[in-house]
Amino acid sequence: MRRKVVIVLDDVVVALDLAQTLQDLDPAAHIVTYRSAKDAKEAAKGQDKASLIIWQPLSETPEENSAILVQCDLAERSILLSDSAETVYDAAANVVVLPRPFSADMVKNAVSRVSADH
Repeated sequence: MRRKVVIVLDDVVVALDLAQTLQDLDPAAHIVTYRSAKDAKEAAKGQDKASLIIWQPLSETPEENSAILVQCDLAERSILLSDSAETVYDAAANVVVLPRPFSADMVKNAVSRVSADH
């Protein structure tokens, strides 16, 4: 079975670049992108969890982000994209933070870290 990766990011250009980087890392992966958590949650109804979700912070506090992630219940593991130093934190046990701007090597490292941790 192909590994499913969900990207939730409102910046279409960055989402497509990220999807291409992930596809280069795992050519067999099924990668889907959504512009909002609501869209991703709707699309996930009745489907198996993704093995990885990459998403942007939806709130300022780790507790709220963790609650949002648990509520979405989209994936086993998560990578949180962060635009500022203030939001660089581990939001939950299954979350790795990827600071923005990021490079392909940083994405590869984050995917390796989240996979190794779980």
